Amino acid sequence: MDEEWWQKNLRELNAEGKRMETLTSMYTKINKQSALPRNIIELLLRAPALYECAVVEGTEKEPLVNLCTDFMSTCLDQLQLDITDASLPQLLNPALHHSNPALRALVLNNLLKELRRQQANAGKIQPLPSNELLVYVLDELQQPETQCSSAAINILTIVLSQGLNDERVQSKLLQLLKQNEVVRCRAYELGVMLAKRSADSLSSVEFILDAALSELDNDDVLLQASVMEILVPLAEQNHGLCYMERRRVFDIISNRVQRIEENPLDSLLIPSIMKFFGKIAAVQPQKIITGYPHMLACLFDLLASGDESVLPTAMDTLANLASTVQGKMLMHVHFQPALEQLLRKYSDYTKSLSPPLKIRMLNSLDVIYAINAPVSQELSVILKNWYECFAGGQQINHIMGLLHTPFPDLQLAALGLLKTLCQYQWGCKAVQCTGGAIEFLLSRQHDLHKEVKYLKWQIMELLSVSNEFSATEIVRFTAYVNEGPYHVQPDVNIATEHQ
Repeated sequence: MDEEWWQKNLRELNAEGKRMETLTSMYTKINKQSALPRNIIELLLRAPALYECAVVEGTEKEPLVNLCTDFMSTCLDQLQLDITDASLPQLLNPALHHSNPALRALVLNNLLKELRRQQANAGKIQPLPSNELLVYVLDELQQPETQCSSAAINILTIVLSQGLNDERVQSKLLQLLKQNEVVRCRAYELGVMLAKRSADSLSSVEFILDAALSELDNDDVLLQASVMEILVPLAEQNHGLCYMERRRVFDIISNRVQRIEENPLDSLLIPSIMKFFGKIAAVQPQKIITGYPHMLACLFDLLASGDESVLPTAMDTLANLASTVQGKMLMHVHFQPALEQLLRKYSDYTKSLSPPLKIRMLNSLDVIYAINAPVSQELSVILKNWYECFAGGQQINHIMGLLHTPFPDLQLAALGLLKTLCQYQWGCKAVQCTGGAIEFLLSRQHDLHKEVKYLKWQIMELLSVSNEFSATEIVRFTAYVNEGPYHVQPDVNIATEHQ
């Protein structure tokens, strides 16, 4: 009886004048039932008239399209996708190739959700009965809209390794490489994500990576910048780094910097090149710091230039270079004079830069000084020297100056850096040597941002266990910490009896 009702309404959907009324009735009914039988859900997902309702044709049809999308979403939620079902590709095919990107996104996001659920529960993905579904998802990468491509790439990253050597899959991948630059970049991103998995996977998609590298000789500067960004994760694995070295990727990109005088257009690539080398240095510091000194020289020039268009990327790059213990030590050995000079320039920047760039600078310094493990005495001395170049001595006057601005975000960035510095003995000493610093940290100002109060409290936690302060001071600090970050001091009112 129930199936007859659905069949009757699907037939009525063929009448365009009754579609809104019929679909509303269907949507109301499906939401009243906790779960329809699978045969009815499959009946609905195979109905051509339903997909006609989802076609976008002007604003007047928008309510029907939205209702249809909501109805299909409920159908997919009740379907309980089984990727091992051999009939699933044909069942999802009409939606995966529909002209409405919102409908395709529904299917792709449900597929991705199911694959991630399998990964979380079983630690592996069940083998697909065929590669048909892979081919359909690959088709999404050729669509002009971008809203579904991320989900498609994530799905393919999880399951495509099962069918990488399939002739149809290889044909689709080659076809992607012949499309416009947006589609090609999707293929490059997919290739890098797959290549990261293993040396065997890299070998299977090497033709995609080679095509990406060929773009570095393209005249389109924006395309080159995009490809550099895409290639960065490849260096996170040793087999990916070996591939990049074998293909001389670092040499090719660094040579662009040396050719700027010949081709001024290459100067537009400098921020992207710096970002590329900085991100690589975060995982392979020795490769970059010792292998490409002219890149570091270019970086120091950018950082000293005061050019606010390149400073954000350059600051992040320096932070990446010195984010690891190895990176800090290598920067000290190979670039200590240049780094000390730059940190003195940073001191000037605390006064001259715009508030957003001051925040960016403080955040990059925070990355440089951040520690995840006990620091050797040697490294602590190096970092102390760096800090005193920035601060002009053993004090925190620059940071205090930034704390007395009316910008909560700037206050948070300054306190975040101060908290990191107070993990070092010399950082606590710098606080002690700065007039008014302890009084500010212990104050209970009502008008401070909630997060500012919390960071102040965290800093006092660190100072309360420091050996740099007297027993009397430690008692004050401990009392403050015990009161909590949001303690409100009561007002003291002297009451007099009314005469």
